[in-house]
Amino acid sequence: MTTKAIMTLNSRVVDHHSLRYGKSAIVAVAAMTTLTAWYPFLALTWGTDDQAISDEIVEMLAIKPGSTVAEIGAGNGTMAVQIAKKIGPAGRVFATEIDPALVQRIRQRARKAGLNNVTVMTATPTNSGLPADCCDAAYMIGVYHHITDPAATDRSIFRALKPGGRLLINDFPPTIWLALFKVKGVPVNRAGHGVRDTIVINEVMAAGFHELKETRPWHPGSFIRDNYCIVFSKPGDLGSTQQD
Repeated sequence: MTTKAIMTLNSRVVDHHSLRYGKSAIVAVAAMTTLTAWYPFLALTWGTDDQAISDEIVEMLAIKPGSTVAEIGAGNGTMAVQIAKKIGPAGRVFATEIDPALVQRIRQRARKAGLNNVTVMTATPTNSGLPADCCDAAYMIGVYHHITDPAATDRSIFRALKPGGRLLINDFPPTIWLALFKVKGVPVNRAGHGVRDTIVINEVMAAGFHELKETRPWHPGSFIRDNYCIVFSKPGDLGSTQQD
């Protein structure tokens, strides 16, 4: 979103909400005005280097050409396309999304990139939509704190991974800077926009995973988002996917 677009959004908030919500509208507009002023910095803080992130995902998940990989909550498909290029035509990326509009957008992005190795799956709040034992690895980038039923979703991902498969979760804990953007419908222990790493570890391990390693900060660390990245594994014959 450009600075001009944010400023336009600010004016719309004033027009639509100021009379109805009074002080709440003033607080919201003040926050958006701050975001406008800080937008160039926030763009860098949020992280935009998809190539660097995809390289690290490949390394941390021990992905190889020909691997089958799932992206849970693939958004607009940017990262799924990056990973699909790296695993080559012999590999497969399953890109899952709940939003039908995003499902179509991922398909369009993969088609535009000339890729035939991206399969888009429709997920639900309790199911990743992935077949059992279909993947060598899976990952979530800034998605876990949006999951409304983590226990069911984690079990679904566990079933989808082959024995020894790896799961990478990138997320961030709640901060005062994101307090206005709390996600609806998530468990109460989230306590804001984000999720603490200890909660993620406990929930994912309850589904049967083992924790391998946590990296923090990860792309990037700052006072806005203290990003972390945790890699888990499904018990089984790890073979070449054992931790170095």
